Amino acid sequence: MNTINLEVAQKIAGIARKNLSQRDMFILMRRVIRNSLRHQAQIRDERRIFRREAAKLKPYLPFAQRQMDMLIERSRRHRDDELKVIKQGLVGFGYNLIRDSEGAYESIGFSGMCDLLNINPVHREEASQDAKNLADLIYVARLEDSVSPKSEAWGEGGALFEACFLAMIEWIKTAPEEDLPDLFGAGSPFAGVHVVQVKKETLQ
Repeated sequence: MNTINLEVAQKIAGIARKNLSQRDMFILMRRVIRNSLRHQAQIRDERRIFRREAAKLKPYLPFAQRQMDMLIERSRRHRDDELKVIKQGLVGFGYNLIRDSEGAYESIGFSGMCDLLNINPVHREEASQDAKNLADLIYVARLEDSVSPKSEAWGEGGALFEACFLAMIEWIKTAPEEDLPDLFGAGSPFAGVHVVQVKKETLQ
């Protein structure tokens, strides 16, 4: 699969926006995100091959040290430019989904969105009470493809959830400190928790 330049992808999206319905645009976006995640996983699998080859050389240390270092460095750099473009695209899609800047949830409606996301009837009934927007369905409740078992591992879930997760991580890394929520403030996840100051040397 060839990596599409982000600028070209944005132009294609602009053209599609003029000719496709909100429903079709959402289906197209989901397809692109899934393909991007598959491409990302493929590159990471290829990187692991280099690391496995490096691990096989451990019995031959210290004589194989140089070759091990070369393989590990190769695993870090392998298709790095492609990986950066994929991540940039996924983060962009994630921001778009969280904000729902196209108004897909309102346009398609709750039932239609549940159909597109393959949310089963049981979860659909539960979500109808709490889901107020697109982010509630795909990121908070993680209901995309709810019929199929999904990983509970950190950052893993449906394709749209993973795009949103990457966007949130990027926002946390790059946002000014004053824009970040106070995790220990009133109404926050850790409100009322007793914070213990730990000396730096204790963490070593």
